[in-house]
Amino acid sequence: MSIRWALNTYRTGDDLPLEELIDLAARTGYEGIEFLMDFDQPHGVEADAATDHLRRVRKLMADAGLVISGVTSCAHFHELDPEKLAENQRRARQTLDVAEELGCPYVRVLGDRPPFDENRERVLDQIVENLRHLGEAAAPKGQTVSMEMHSGTTDPAVSVPIIERVDLPNVGLIFNGQFHNPPARPPEWGVPTGASIRPLYDRFRPHLRSIHVHAMEPTDVLPQYAELFRLLKSDDWSGWVSQEAAYTGPDKEKVLALYTGLFHSLTRA
Repeated sequence: MSIRWALNTYRTGDDLPLEELIDLAARTGYEGIEFLMDFDQPHGVEADAATDHLRRVRKLMADAGLVISGVTSCAHFHELDPEKLAENQRRARQTLDVAEELGCPYVRVLGDRPPFDENRERVLDQIVENLRHLGEAAAPKGQTVSMEMHSGTTDPAVSVPIIERVDLPNVGLIFNGQFHNPPARPPEWGVPTGASIRPLYDRFRPHLRSIHVHAMEPTDVLPQYAELFRLLKSDDWSGWVSQEAAYTGPDKEKVLALYTGLFHSLTRA
């Protein structure tokens, strides 16, 4: 199986009814849709969605020849407030049931913001514990749980040790298409301009489950995306790459189709 191309509904799906979203994805060359939860998007795929609605989503996707490539919950485990943590735990567990109803084996959660203070190690331990519990609950359902390398877990020096400590075969990482952290958001880390991404890639690759890509075309990141896809192809990696460019302008069809063309040009190079 080759690398597969999906549309994540972040921002692009903010104002599209379910049928229009599915039709747009099919017309612009996407093989699947990764449904973003917790943004109250019109597609209605949420932790507390009614079973009848989820079955309708599944049927409409199948009728369009599209795959539900992921269910992306924004549940996270860095909260120190017990009530907030409990609500995130509830939504994360509910997401497993939503994904099962949709026939989708891939669930995303966030790490997400371990603090840089005296609570840091406690929060990292809490993230590990909750990911392990979620992975154990997902295993009998045949599901993979992935933590997105997002915000405070973007740095592989943070996210990779979390996954290594969880140590479950069905818990991994989503690479969030970020090759460095801007100096304005310390601590600074990543790939220097013009350097190979190989050291970064080698760090997260053993735990890679899927990828989110953003603006791939700017001249400072296009070579990094090109190298990323070369490395993935050389490894015979077959997984989902989700376009998360967050376009909200008037010509969604043109922009989504252009990203499909760019994806194919990079993966076939």
